[in-house]
Amino acid sequence: MEPKLNVAICGGGNLAHASIATIHHLNPHFKVSLLTRRPEVWSKEIKGYTKGSAWESKGDLVGKIDVCSSSASEVVSDADIIIICSPAHTKNAILK
Repeated sequence: MEPKLNVAICGGGNLAHASIATIHHLNPHFKVSLLTRRPEVWSKEIKGYTKGSAWESKGDLVGKIDVCSSSASEVVSDADIIIICSPAHTKNAILK
């Protein structure tokens, strides 16, 4: 049995969307959680369309969000991996 990693995605933009779709699609046994300021705008299922890209042969990528919250304690407390999906100029403030 493959290990079930808990992956926390922090951010609510394009990179977070693509990361969720790709990570969960390729690793469906992973738990994917999302930390965002606006959890109410996210769906539980995220689709990454690949038409016209180098990944087109893989088909569309579908990921699932297990936990979506604006509370860091709900998302990162049990994370094995934390991925910060934000513009480069914001990373120092986020990590403090």
